[in-house]
Amino acid sequence: MQSNTLSQSHIDRSIRSLEFLSPDQAMDFVTHGYVVIKNAFPQCIADEICDNAWKELGDEFGIVAGRRDSWRNHPNGYIRTNGQQLRFRLEDVAPIAAQVQCDVLGGRDRLPFRGSRLAFGGGIIANFGVEGQEKWKPPGPRQGGWHKDGWHFRHFLDSPEQGLLTVPIYTEVLPQCGGTFLARDSIAPVARLLADYSAGFHADSVQGGGYLIPWLIEQCSDFVELTGEPGDLALLHPYMLHRRTVNPTDRPRFIANLAIVLENPMCFRREPNESYSLVELATLAALEKSSLDYKPTNPREAFVPAPFRKGDDVEKRKMELRHEMKLMLDSGVETPSWGSSFGYMTNRQSTQINALGTL
Repeated sequence: MQSNTLSQSHIDRSIRSLEFLSPDQAMDFVTHGYVVIKNAFPQCIADEICDNAWKELGDEFGIVAGRRDSWRNHPNGYIRTNGQQLRFRLEDVAPIAAQVQCDVLGGRDRLPFRGSRLAFGGGIIANFGVEGQEKWKPPGPRQGGWHKDGWHFRHFLDSPEQGLLTVPIYTEVLPQCGGTFLARDSIAPVARLLADYSAGFHADSVQGGGYLIPWLIEQCSDFVELTGEPGDLALLHPYMLHRRTVNPTDRPRFIANLAIVLENPMCFRREPNESYSLVELATLAALEKSSLDYKPTNPREAFVPAPFRKGDDVEKRKMELRHEMKLMLDSGVETPSWGSSFGYMTNRQSTQINALGTL
């Protein structure tokens, strides 16, 4: 009889295919859903990206490095820049950063153009310490802003649009200095939900105000803060729930958050001579399966992200979400009562229509 859990042969075969990651690093990813690779890219790249970001922040917001008073020009101190077309092809300037991404995803053949177009842009996500912010609080489930990345596609268990999340760190991120909170044990509840509902989920269902997030995050209890140094690269499972944090210090934090697209959807039942990717292994381990036949029952679908929708698309997506929320409520997946007080939409019967009115 076939075991419902991963065999050591599954794991060994996948680890043998790695070119850079150590077995311990691979198992960290499979077990916890993420791994931080130290010195994955040269600090000079981080320095150039930061210099470019400070120029952009100055031009657009009047924010100047070393002048904390200028940071108050943006009310919450959390800003994205577009990078002004700066681009670093990783194969050329940071081969370790390129290789570790290929390792986690099962090799170059599973990436478009065999991974040759993996790159960092110049855009950053800045988290400034500004006066008047609330104090730093340890991570926990009943907080606003938890989400699963992917505001531009219908979410399935095997979605290729986001095969891996990568977080390059451009400034030193010390504990309690604005690092991203991770729910390390979120892979399992997200995987179970996606496996159980092969019709997939509306992009808005799992974003920062998504109605599914409170139901998912309250199943989690293993929370950590992502810290690191310039040149470090965090690799996150695409199901990882995470949220931004308050930075109560005078130390700006610059990172990026990049989604890696797969050549083909993930596969959870591979041939005996094939290796699973570490993302696939982590998913199967979370589901307590040795393999899984999975096929979406809806077409794969691109979404215009919510902030950029216009015209008929706004009402169309709202109606689709309303329908999904009702279906999930009828199936027993109900937003916990505390969700709406933290800014999440809810599919609870008494507040469903009011919540959708704010989409």
